[in-house]
Amino acid sequence: MMPTVESLNWRLPWRPLNHPLDLPALQRQLKRELADDHPLWGKSAEVIGRRVDNDDGLVCCSDGTLATHLDWAKETHVKPWDYPSALSHESAAALQRAIDADAADYDD
Repeated sequence: MMPTVESLNWRLPWRPLNHPLDLPALQRQLKRELADDHPLWGKSAEVIGRRVDNDDGLVCCSDGTLATHLDWAKETHVKPWDYPSALSHESAAALQRAIDADAADYDD
């Protein structure tokens, strides 16, 4: 089951997309960055969160893939299999553990 904004325990540096302009802008950016060799290519993906301290976005795909991604490129990358990366999380629980670990590092 795909996590929702409400189901995650959001902790800084991660935050849900709660500004009305966030989602359309981040969806356009995600689409701009993906090419046919990228691991997220062809997946119905929605950006549901982002980090406040860097350019990472949290992406949930309709097939259950959870990934952190985005690098604010101006165009599609020449080597999409190499960069930008898409760090996959195997479950909502794994994603929550990653959020919690990032929060612990952020608080230090």
